[in-house]
Amino acid sequence: MHQRSHCPACAAPATAPVLSIPYDQPDLQAFLRRVGFGLPAEWFTGIPFAVHRCLQCEALFQGWVLEEPQLARLYGQNDAAHRLPSESALLALAHLAHDVLLLRRLQPMPQPRVLDYGMGWARFALLAQAFGCEVTGVEVSATTRAHAQRHGIQVCDESELGVAAFDFVLVDQVLEHLSDPAPTLTRLARSLKPGGLLLAGVPGHPKLAGHFARAARDSTQLRELTDRDWDALCPTIHVNLFDATSLRALGERAGLRGFRPPFWRAAGTGLLWDQPRQWGRNFRLAWKYSRGIGTRMWFQRPA
Repeated sequence: MHQRSHCPACAAPATAPVLSIPYDQPDLQAFLRRVGFGLPAEWFTGIPFAVHRCLQCEALFQGWVLEEPQLARLYGQNDAAHRLPSESALLALAHLAHDVLLLRRLQPMPQPRVLDYGMGWARFALLAQAFGCEVTGVEVSATTRAHAQRHGIQVCDESELGVAAFDFVLVDQVLEHLSDPAPTLTRLARSLKPGGLLLAGVPGHPKLAGHFARAARDSTQLRELTDRDWDALCPTIHVNLFDATSLRALGERAGLRGFRPPFWRAAGTGLLWDQPRQWGRNFRLAWKYSRGIGTRMWFQRPA
């Protein structure tokens, strides 16, 4: 493992950690057992789970991250079974379809060129393809790459991305995993055509810094941390936790500017309006998109 000395979002120098505990701390180990996290113990010998908070953009990030060979072992093969969607998964698909419809409204050319970076099981990619987009995917897992190719999705390596090649890029639930996300986002920005759009989605947890700070002052508070708390900065996996300020700073550092879809256009592409809970979700997301807030944010490459 190696130590990061700067904020991954805005590159400000790292400050003293908000929380620093050994990896064998009992409450942390209990969480790792619950989620079935099984990496070699020798990787963490003498290494603390150290969480820093940037004083400039307020990003939270782990000070120690894995080396490239360790990352290849962690992410190189997805052995999880590909399951047919459950009811909750269908709701998640509806949320992806919302973004596909919105990108089609915002980029109304006959066949937008779309890149799904870190596509996983290609759910967004397949929805975009079904809505008439020409879709390319980038994914490190050989298992999911093969799945996408079997379903007609063009797959390429990150090194093969062309300049000004795409009308839209999705980078969803990826940036929180990257030790140094700025170069990756910069490459994705360059792959956009001038005026092209990028949607970046990352997990959020606005109260986590306070929870960790209390645990640092009183170690008995560690047992009060929930699985959601631990998972937001899951050791070695979710190494960054962005909020709206830090995500915007990362986008600007990559040469992108914030883009705000019109409220009614964003609301109008929402789905499942027959479900009362979706009314709030659709309007809330449209409001966040139109205001440029939250941890699912639109950007544009300047023309």
